[in-house]
Amino acid sequence: MQDNYVGDIGDYGKYGLLRNVTAAGLRLAVNWYRVIPTRPGKQEDGKFTDYLHKPDTYRQYDPELFDCLSYLVKKNRTIEAVEKSNILNARFFTERLTAAGRKQWHMAALEATNGMDIVFLDPDNGLETVKMHQDGSAKEKHVTWQEIKDYYNRGQSVILYHHRPQSDSKEVCVQKMLEFQKNHLQADGVLGLEYYRFTNRYYFLFAHQAHLSILDAVYHSVAKNWAGLCAPVGICRSPSDH
Repeated sequence: MQDNYVGDIGDYGKYGLLRNVTAAGLRLAVNWYRVIPTRPGKQEDGKFTDYLHKPDTYRQYDPELFDCLSYLVKKNRTIEAVEKSNILNARFFTERLTAAGRKQWHMAALEATNGMDIVFLDPDNGLETVKMHQDGSAKEKHVTWQEIKDYYNRGQSVILYHHRPQSDSKEVCVQKMLEFQKNHLQADGVLGLEYYRFTNRYYFLFAHQAHLSILDAVYHSVAKNWAGLCAPVGICRSPSDH
């Protein structure tokens, strides 16, 4: 996550999902996976804010959130401003991730998010690839397999942001995630939502049995109430799909 992403259409869908999670009663921690922009002021990432000029189309999904993001984009487009806005009822880990200090950073993140029911991981790109896992080459914009497993193994469900690589079809992208789930994480349940406006963003919910019914209800509610911006990932299965 970077400051220049704050308030774009991806952020709108992301916070909408997380607000549904906390409204359902789960205690949320957010690890931003914050990185320093490689080309500050020059890159086009986070440019999709035109939706804020179309309230008749977009405000209906979450009016309070829409108004807050409209203000932040105009006045203070920073992660700290998001945290202070109270649009999310969460515990935040904001420390920046660097390659050199990754192990220490991860231990600090685990400590800061301990005791919460569910942890949201917000890397720029998403889950590391098989090759990255094999040769230990994951950069700051990826979550490693072990980092997710460390959260999950201590009893926390995990929501992961994942950006579809241009080289992968949707089917391949989702299948790779399910292979990670089957062969490595083995969560009690996995659910997926795709946000498809302008670019493909995915949120994969890796649930413990204790949280599965709640997250299943959130999954169906968001897929219904945010239709037009997101859709359920059909390859994933929730309890009511069987």
